[in-house]
Amino acid sequence: MGCLLLSDDKAFSAPPSWLPLVLATAPIVVVHVCYLLSAHYGYVDKCNPYIEGCTSISAAGRHGPSYFLFKAGMIPVALLSIVFWVYSSRWLRSSSDRRPVRTLLLAIIGCTSALFLIVYTISLGSHGDLYRFMRRVGVIIYFSCSYLAQLLLLAGIQRLTTQGHLSLPRYALTGKYTLVIGLMIFGAASIPIMNYLEDKDALQNSIEWWFSLLMTSYYFFTWRIWRSTTGIGYRKSAPKPGGIKNK
Repeated sequence: MGCLLLSDDKAFSAPPSWLPLVLATAPIVVVHVCYLLSAHYGYVDKCNPYIEGCTSISAAGRHGPSYFLFKAGMIPVALLSIVFWVYSSRWLRSSSDRRPVRTLLLAIIGCTSALFLIVYTISLGSHGDLYRFMRRVGVIIYFSCSYLAQLLLLAGIQRLTTQGHLSLPRYALTGKYTLVIGLMIFGAASIPIMNYLEDKDALQNSIEWWFSLLMTSYYFFTWRIWRSTTGIGYRKSAPKPGGIKNK
């Protein structure tokens, strides 16, 4: 992984477009199947968790067969996330983003989020103060670093698009901006809810489900961008003014 991050940009091949698509779909499938299994076996209430907030994502993957499925699904997702963030960093650099500190920071923050997702996943369903601490720290750092990495990647894509190094469908950038703004709104809304509301569990759970869905959906637009960019990692001609296709 370190060799991929530090190797010569000229030898860098196009990142696999299937990678962000997997990251956009696999977590959603795993989490929702875990919830359905837990509800079926009576470990959690049956409801629409996005609206009613009857249970948290953690509770959905904590008991019965969901305990094993959650770990079997999310640990590979976390490992693929490490590959994704390293590729994203190299992709920006090879697409004429000559800011090595910023692109290296993107890889470090993104990989950190993935590592703490593993910490959270491993500790989920285990009892004791240590595991409770691991879950709390794991989920906080995972969400925080993931959001920061997504902002850095979006900023890099916007910069290359403005400079004419990338030509992208307009909806791809619009979708990314919509998601990061939505994440910011949900994150800001959760602060007073956690600190001032007494009966906060249902609302907090609902925000958690929506926040996770939006964060995962970010990778879908990365998939569209990687697919729509001709010759990823290699610019055939000089930069042209503007870089957004009217689609």
